Amino acid sequence: MAHSETQSNRRRRPVLGLLCCFCLLMAGCSADTGFIDFATLVRATSPNTALACPAELCQAPADLITETIALPADQLAAQVVETLAKEPRTELVARDATGLKFVFVQRSRLFRFPDTVNIAVMPLDATHAGLAIYSRSNYGHGDFGVNIARVTDWLAKLGVAVKAG
Repeated sequence: MAHSETQSNRRRRPVLGLLCCFCLLMAGCSADTGFIDFATLVRATSPNTALACPAELCQAPADLITETIALPADQLAAQVVETLAKEPRTELVARDATGLKFVFVQRSRLFRFPDTVNIAVMPLDATHAGLAIYSRSNYGHGDFGVNIARVTDWLAKLGVAVKAG
């Protein structure tokens, strides 16, 4: 018995070694960190994206329609940064010169795959703003609903009302 258990353990070592190498490799995966234009966005055909957008802004079909927010754009932008800084494994990697467009990268818990999240705050008037979020996986075809769950969660934490797209 002990002999067969030892052979079984020896057979597992290469598999475990490859798994460890794969995990280390994926932990360093790069993410798309460029800004996007929500007005001209064309969504990927893979099912690993989620889009929340004001009704008039996006030509791409949105999963969620965001309602107008009763805050000046600069206050909403500050709230976005403050709120999302508390999200696990999430990093603000880019902010445009206006301070109203952001790129966040959130990594998966186990394999640290990077997902890119673009956010735009749009001033509507002195006391109202709109918010658009596009979350997408950088690797793979499916996402097990992670991106739509993230967008829904972040909008709830920001207090943004939504309706189905």
